[in-house]
Amino acid sequence: MKHHRIFIYLFVYALFLPSSLAQNATQWRVSKGDEAPLGPSALNAIVFSPDGTQLAVADIEGITLYDTYTGEVLVLLPSSMRHVTALAFSPDNRIVASADEDSTIHLWNAHTGENITDFTSHTDPVVALAFSPDSMTLASGSFKEIRLWDLTFGQMSRATILRGHRDMVTTLAFSPDSRTLASASFYGTISLWDLETAQLRYSLSAHVDSIQALAFASDGQTLASGGYWNSDAESTIRVWNIHTGQLMTTFENHTTPVFALAFAPEVYDIDGITLASAGWDHTIRLWDPHTGQLQAIFEEYTAPVLALAFLRDTDGADGKTLASASLNGTIQLKPLIASFARIPADINNDGVVNILDLTFIVSRFGQDSPDLNGDGIVDILDLTLVAKYIGKWR
Repeated sequence: MKHHRIFIYLFVYALFLPSSLAQNATQWRVSKGDEAPLGPSALNAIVFSPDGTQLAVADIEGITLYDTYTGEVLVLLPSSMRHVTALAFSPDNRIVASADEDSTIHLWNAHTGENITDFTSHTDPVVALAFSPDSMTLASGSFKEIRLWDLTFGQMSRATILRGHRDMVTTLAFSPDSRTLASASFYGTISLWDLETAQLRYSLSAHVDSIQALAFASDGQTLASGGYWNSDAESTIRVWNIHTGQLMTTFENHTTPVFALAFAPEVYDIDGITLASAGWDHTIRLWDPHTGQLQAIFEEYTAPVLALAFLRDTDGADGKTLASASLNGTIQLKPLIASFARIPADINNDGVVNILDLTFIVSRFGQDSPDLNGDGIVDILDLTLVAKYIGKWR
């Protein structure tokens, strides 16, 4: 039986080795070489659309919308604009909102570049913008206040004012059901707002310094916050249960400011929640907020990473791609193994699927664990699943 297992192992390994190595090489070339140049001038603001397919970049020449996959210029917005202090895409990809240094907010047609309308009620600089998931509300954050703009037809001049912060509002995030708004401040507080009543639910003394990033998970109750670095503490990422206000997890591996957070969409991550973080230290890290485990770290970036988004592969494969935008004016698409949460092909949990995982599967033939495909027995079908992902990160 032992010789029989070895024969099967060698056969399957030989069968899948060429394609596995090719996939690994392609993945490496994509992550290292598929970089689309954005522009030569200094970036003022940069943001992905919620689905990750488009990227808006503001520099001294104006705002440019790009195709995330190809780097193709889709729309150029007027170059005579002032310094842009904030950007946001509507979830339906139809509108881009921008804020100028004079506190004016502009709404743009993302397909034609046409100016839809302007909001001029703020008296202090607007440094945070966010659309609700239903695209019906735009939130804008300024000094000590947040304004909620009603984007329904004929109501665009109406705004509800939320007051409660004692300093500058630095970032905003809506819950997936559009019923809760999270806002963060320069001095490290997070406020949770009930949007049905426009009332403050509660505030958290979340960080010791400025909060630069907020992100909701698809479950609607998990919120991540990214803090600024100072000489007394490393940059922290904290994960909260918004229903209880309880701190769930803290990560302190970044050594410089954390500027971007993104949860993997539920469709990619059925068995768990994956959080991506990026910042001034030129790295992207993947976390499991429930276990506190660092799943992966990517250190090949040559500039601070300012924006992140998860998106599907263009071929529709059961995979996921992490798009990132850096201060040096490049976007990068990094394919990640789509099923690292659903198919635990990294059997020995060393961070990569390799020959050791194949060997372990062979040694367990005929037993009931680890049964990767759920058919009740460890057999050649489980072996082929592992072989398929050789060289991929878990």
